[in-house]
Amino acid sequence: MIDIVLDTCTLVHADNSESDYQESSVELINKMFANSTLVTVDEGFTFDENTNLSYIGLEFIKHLRPGSLGYNLIVHLALNMRINFVSNVIPNARKNYIEQIIRNKKDRMFLRVAFNSVEKTLASHDYTDYQKRKRKTIRKELGISVVTAEEINHSL
Repeated sequence: MIDIVLDTCTLVHADNSESDYQESSVELINKMFANSTLVTVDEGFTFDENTNLSYIGLEFIKHLRPGSLGYNLIVHLALNMRINFVSNVIPNARKNYIEQIIRNKKDRMFLRVAFNSVEKTLASHDYTDYQKRKRKTIRKELGISVVTAEEINHSL
């Protein structure tokens, strides 16, 4: 796999012993440390909240605690030039479609970035905005696979 977009919740779950997704999130992070897959984010990401221009980067800064597995992964990827930066601008018809089916503005950005990524894959445990039915529709209409860590781990 060349690249993947990681929803912040997928990384946060690795440190949450109450989450049903903890084991698969830890496995995803360990596989990402060991392979050469890039994490794709929108342009402008830095760890400095004052200069960061990336929406996904801001999500990482706000929700990944220093020392957490997800935070350590993102730092490792940044230090090893394994973060892929893409525009969050997509064709208007696709943007309008995403706005119609995804209520949460924050989650729309992850789909827009995934649309511009190489593999068009978003790892997310968010079933509020990406219900099973919507995941199938998104794959059909946008060519984006929205998968859980467990579903993607075999490809990493």
